[in-house]
Amino acid sequence: MEPKSVEEYMERIRVLDALEQQSMGLSRMLTTYTDRLQSRLEQRVSIEEASEAVVLRSIKNLESVVTASVRQKHALIKKCHILNNEMHGVQDVATKIQEIQQLLDVMEYSTRKG
Repeated sequence: MEPKSVEEYMERIRVLDALEQQSMGLSRMLTTYTDRLQSRLEQRVSIEEASEAVVLRSIKNLESVVTASVRQKHALIKKCHILNNEMHGVQDVATKIQEIQQLLDVMEYSTRKG
C-alpha cells in the first residue's frame, strides 16, 4: 500500500505542478491582454481628445468667420444707405440735365423751323 500511496502522492504533486504552471501561464497571458487593452484604450482616449480639440478649433474658426462676415454685411448695408442718400442728389441733377436737354432740343427744333 505504501508504494501506491507514495506513487499517488507523487502523481498529485505532478498534477498540482502542472496546474500551477498552467495558472502561471494564464496569469501571464491575462496580464499581457490587460496591458494591451489598457494601451489601446489609452490610444482611443488620446485620439478622441485630439478629435474633440480639432472640432472645438473648427467651431471657433467658423464662429470667427461668420462674425466677420456679419460685420462686413452690416458695413456694406451702411454704405448702401449712404450711397442711396447720395443718389437722391444725383437723380435731381440728372432730372435737371434731362430738362435742359429737352429745352435745348425744343430750341434747336424751333430754330430749324423758323
